[in-house]
Amino acid sequence: MIALDTTVLIARVLPRLYRDSVALMALASATEKRAGVVRVGAVMATPGNIEILERSGMRPADLAVAPDDLVLVVRAVDADVADEALDAAEAGLTAAEVSGGARTEQEPQTISEGLALDDGLTVATISTPGTYAPAVAEQALRHGLHVFCFSDNVSIADEVRLKALAVERGLLLMGPDCGTAILDGVPLGFANVVARGSVAIVAASGTGAQEISCLLDVAGCGVSQLIGVGGRDLTSTVGGVMTDLALDMVSADSATDVVVLVSKPPAPEVAERLLARLATLGKPVVACLLGLEDSDGPVVVRGTLEGGAIAAAELAGHPLTVDQPGSAPAVRAVTGTVLGLYTGGTLASEAKIILGRAGVHPEILDLGDDEYTAGRPHPMIDPTERSSRVVQAGSRADVGVLLVDLVLGHGASADPGTPLADAARAARAAAAADGRDLVVVGSVCGTVGDPQDIEAQRALLRAAGVVLFPTNAAAARYAAACATTAPLGALTSTSKEHA
Repeated sequence: MIALDTTVLIARVLPRLYRDSVALMALASATEKRAGVVRVGAVMATPGNIEILERSGMRPADLAVAPDDLVLVVRAVDADVADEALDAAEAGLTAAEVSGGARTEQEPQTISEGLALDDGLTVATISTPGTYAPAVAEQALRHGLHVFCFSDNVSIADEVRLKALAVERGLLLMGPDCGTAILDGVPLGFANVVARGSVAIVAASGTGAQEISCLLDVAGCGVSQLIGVGGRDLTSTVGGVMTDLALDMVSADSATDVVVLVSKPPAPEVAERLLARLATLGKPVVACLLGLEDSDGPVVVRGTLEGGAIAAAELAGHPLTVDQPGSAPAVRAVTGTVLGLYTGGTLASEAKIILGRAGVHPEILDLGDDEYTAGRPHPMIDPTERSSRVVQAGSRADVGVLLVDLVLGHGASADPGTPLADAARAARAAAAADGRDLVVVGSVCGTVGDPQDIEAQRALLRAAGVVLFPTNAAAARYAAACATTAPLGALTSTSKEHA
């Protein structure tokens, strides 16, 4: 590993040039792969983004920018490498006509310009910095467009105001910080290639919705709609207003027979109101609310993603079996804690809940959280940072089980399995050299239709010694069994959560 005090940090400011965050993350990921480059930041120069660069040690002392500038920052082994990387990044950004020394953008720059090209558009996707996202979202809503808002760092006050406007106009505002949606078969953000079917998912959770939709695809019942509402929609401040509108839409959808609501634990008063609402929806409903106890009252409630998918598939007439009798590997007793290195936040939460119920106190990191993505791409886009942490885990004497996820689909890395497999192999070798057994266990969230080839990705991981399970919940149960030396069956709930 290169010591930071032996590197150089150079920035380049491109005045009044805009690119959305998805494009900038991809650019940073590509540039970071250049030889001699340690780290790359590519952001719009909003105060929030500059603060992130500061916290992550990626802000040069002499950086002077305006909020509508685009800034590229490269940390490299020397100035020549940094300059070459900046040249390559800028070339990738400015593939636009240059006239009289001024950049001329080729794409429409406003909602109005976009609609002028095609007045039949119905959805606007927004991935601008959070500072600008509310203004763009309001323009889209006032033009009669549904909004998919990938942007984060939007104030909750703006979210409440914009969702009130959206509801008034009968429009969806998916987000802010909405990672996944599938509308009439069209994927948005991080979404998997799933079959069309009869189950609608309303989700205040990105990878939670992905896990359930993938399991439904395995069951053969498919998805009619997947509507993300943003992770804060079920807080007491927002009150579930977009969840209510999404439920109205899927309940009126003739292609939908079963509805799944998925979320991390909502505010208690919001959950109580929603459960009462779901009981009168007029269609079979599964409320998959992480951490809640399973129940079969007026509304089927499940506390894990796996349990929610099983219940929904059964209601849709396509039973789903995730644990084949006799197929589970033997439990390997280990010493040390369970370390979870996750790219999916809801998957990380599910694992932590399951391990906690088994009496295990793990160290679970959601590496997609803002704390870890400051100035770098999300680990589902660029697996480099997670892979580095996996390798480091092999040298930790206090870690006996390493728990990981691998998320496929649109927007994800083209080959996330290779770096994870290489890292797992290195981690297991380091532990073995120290006389320890490191169990690496995980699951792959994806479908046979995903562009990464799910069976090839699984084969890579198995060849590296990773113990794979069909669901994240099953992997977490196995990790708990290894950490507690309890039989695997003893950690499987007798409720319908793990039927």
